[in-house]
Amino acid sequence: MTVQPRKLSKQNERTKSHFKKAFISLINERGFSHVSITDIVNKAQYNRTTFYLHYMDKQHLTEELQIEMFDAIKRTSMDRYVKGEIVNIEKMGPRSFELMHFIYENQDFFNLYLQKDTIPGIHQDLPRAIYEILDENFVLYAKKHSTINSSAHKLYMAHGTAGLILEWIRKGYTTSADAMSLQLIEILQSFAKGFTIVNITK
Repeated sequence: MTVQPRKLSKQNERTKSHFKKAFISLINERGFSHVSITDIVNKAQYNRTTFYLHYMDKQHLTEELQIEMFDAIKRTSMDRYVKGEIVNIEKMGPRSFELMHFIYENQDFFNLYLQKDTIPGIHQDLPRAIYEILDENFVLYAKKHSTINSSAHKLYMAHGTAGLILEWIRKGYTTSADAMSLQLIEILQSFAKGFTIVNITK
């Protein structure tokens, strides 16, 4: 992923958002490989000239969408915390994992994880984002295991968390975001008593 962000006017931001929403909808309907630029501009109700003002091609749009959502996963997960904060897991509540609410509010995008013909590499994005959140921002206090902050342990936690989230998506979000957050907190409580925020993801 090599797309560099640049400052846009509100109108340009809205236009790009419309293209991304159309793209996501079309992938869910037809599959990634069957979506063309013509399909995207028709769905978004723009013309090809407008598309090419913002994107070089379909790959450019794909990369920007992936980067945007990857960064949003990390940012949303850290929004409620401040650097140096010590968190007692027993006092955490359903809004402690804002990521669950972000996923619930962006179901169209996260449903792409269920598609066979989807954005290449997307299945690695969620566990990698969760791992980076844990690795860059959290120092966990273990109940028993001294290796709780090792890369291997955090990688295991990231893939386990991503697996639970993907199962939630597969079941059609039938459990509320609050209930999912509480489930993750209960799992976290089984091996950790708290954590310190050592960094804030931007």
